Amino acid sequence: MTRLAGLVLVVRNLDRAVAIYSRALGFQRLDDPVDVPSLGARQVVLRAENCLLEVLEPYDETKPPGMFLAARGEGLFSLALEVDGPAEARHELAQAFVDARGSGDDPQRWYVRPADAHGLLLQVGGKADA
Repeated sequence: MTRLAGLVLVVRNLDRAVAIYSRALGFQRLDDPVDVPSLGARQVVLRAENCLLEVLEPYDETKPPGMFLAARGEGLFSLALEVDGPAEARHELAQAFVDARGSGDDPQRWYVRPADAHGLLLQVGGKADA
């Protein structure tokens, strides 16, 4: 069975978003904000009982989170999914003409472009306990 591992939320104001999700809604803040130059954004990771919530405040409109914010406004940017058989899932997507792009050297982790995933970037990988 597939499990939702995490969500990535793009926001205009990181401090406000963290206050809403951690203080008001009970997400556990895992660390202080960090700068992620490869994403052109500041990031905070929060934990819920069943998944992680990564909150990004873009500062570079030429990187994907910044382009997303400029084009669509704040919102859900990406889903991270864990599947029982990542190789089989990737094969099934290929049969449906969906391009699943690799994630570095790990063949068990890959991405599906938003154009092929109804507007969301999907990160797919094997289950941690698999």
